[in-house]
Amino acid sequence: MDFRRGRRDAGAGVHITGSGNQINTGQVGGDQRQVHIVGHDAAAAQLQTVLARLADVTAALDEHAGELNNADAARLAAARIDEELRSPTPDRRRITETLETLALAVGTATAVLTTVEGLAHAITDFFT
Repeated sequence: MDFRRGRRDAGAGVHITGSGNQINTGQVGGDQRQVHIVGHDAAAAQLQTVLARLADVTAALDEHAGELNNADAARLAAARIDEELRSPTPDRRRITETLETLALAVGTATAVLTTVEGLAHAITDFFT
């Protein structure tokens, strides 16, 4: 006896339910991350500020890659911070630990350290 249900020829796609849940009913290409901002306009503005500082850090990493202790580790740390910030509930501890990893990977590259410090201040403001 076959207990499988459904049609083999059902179309692929994305459906958003009334509660905002995303249901993928087939292969869906592209980036499926969703940014959720809960709260008032100030929280949204702070998140945008943090993301802008992170973009500054990413640009500085590319511009000064040869001066870094470990450029690959620095880029990976920045990507992890970005991923955590864009999650529905960013984890401050994870972001802080990854920020420390980023600073170690940057080393003594002053131009990049300045942007990392700006990111750290923006993150502190975001979580307070």
